[in-house]
Amino acid sequence: MVPFLATVTAAQAPPEAPLPTPPTGYATEQVGPVTWTFPVSERKRVVPLVESVEKHWAAVATDFGVVIDDRLTIRVARNPREMRALSPIGYPPPDYATGVAYPRWGVILITMSAPDTWQPPDLEVVLVHELSHVALYRAVRGHGVPRWFSEGVAIHQSEVRLLPRMQSLLRAAAQRSMLRLSELSDRFPNRPHEVNIAYAQSADIVGFLRRTPNDKRRFHLLIQSMAAGETFDTALSTAYGWTSVGLEREWRESLRTRYRIVPALLGGTTIWVLAAILVVVAYRRRRRYHHLKLQQMAHREELEAAEATLPPPPPEAETDVVSDAGVPRVEHDGESHTLH
Repeated sequence: MVPFLATVTAAQAPPEAPLPTPPTGYATEQVGPVTWTFPVSERKRVVPLVESVEKHWAAVATDFGVVIDDRLTIRVARNPREMRALSPIGYPPPDYATGVAYPRWGVILITMSAPDTWQPPDLEVVLVHELSHVALYRAVRGHGVPRWFSEGVAIHQSEVRLLPRMQSLLRAAAQRSMLRLSELSDRFPNRPHEVNIAYAQSADIVGFLRRTPNDKRRFHLLIQSMAAGETFDTALSTAYGWTSVGLEREWRESLRTRYRIVPALLGGTTIWVLAAILVVVAYRRRRRYHHLKLQQMAHREELEAAEATLPPPPPEAETDVVSDAGVPRVEHDGESHTLH
């Protein structure tokens, strides 16, 4: 499951956000370029967000390759009801949202308890997700972008959890229920299952656009072209040489090689999906194992080099201490295949 996040576009809206006075028990403070509003009783939970926002904004803005205005208004609520009370007048957040961005105004709302479940969301992930929406809007100078691109970029910048999205993607491939990009350009579906697929597809397509080192330059050119007033399709053609239809075709073809899910894409059963997931997890585990092995080898070489520079120890007098010099040392140089 992905966190329920949103971005609200305010067509023909006033130039300034019509923000209501915060409810009793809320404080408003200016910290650098950011105006914070939050419940006084939750200050300890808000402080880490205040301390991290500069770092996160810099990372998001740098990723777009352009200079972006960093003035923001961030309002943190205790629950969805109070988040609604903090929202711009006439522009309430969606009922399902744990966070929402109003990019035109640079306003971000976050709730400390999720709708329905009332469980605490990962506030830092929500914050970065909404920062991404505002930064993208400013990076392209307010020109329109497809909904899937905006959400995919925000997920790509805010989350590192690969497996849940991959599970949704593989399941959709196996069930032949993946959505067309044309369906995701303006709005996302309302049903939870399709919402998860929409987020998974969006994030994976953005990842596909950024799969090689050279794609960083192309991605920046895509942003710069849209900032100059080109439509998304024209900018995509300028940067990558694809139309949206061509991008979707190339992305779907890449699934067969990147995730090794030929059986799933050809209509396989759930067991094929699970097998594909296990292959990917095992691959990541193996890479981690070899990385750790290299670190251990490097550390051992450093110790041996350090020992070589030490003077020889003086001869020891005879004692009754038992030495382990005769105990054989066993070095395991095999491979571990543990799954987790």
